[in-house]
Amino acid sequence: MGVQLNIKDEETVRLARELAAEMGESVTQAVRIALQERRARTVQPQRRATAEEILALVRGARAHLKPEFRDQELSLTHGDLLYNEDGSFK
Repeated sequence: MGVQLNIKDEETVRLARELAAEMGESVTQAVRIALQERRARTVQPQRRATAEEILALVRGARAHLKPEFRDQELSLTHGDLLYNEDGSFK
């Protein structure tokens, strides 16, 4: 007897069978490929973002800021944007 996976959720079994039928595969193949594809999308080697990538994200986010904040220099800290000189909220 081979390795087994006992799925007790009816919706999951239905989806696996539908996918297998649509793809012309066995249920085992359909589940294996679906899991491999999801794993490839979600489990990626960790890497550090480059400065260029971070700046691109910041520039993209700036488009969603209020006009008075959008035109500020990138060197400002969150405190510069949130607080007045006396420490009160802007």
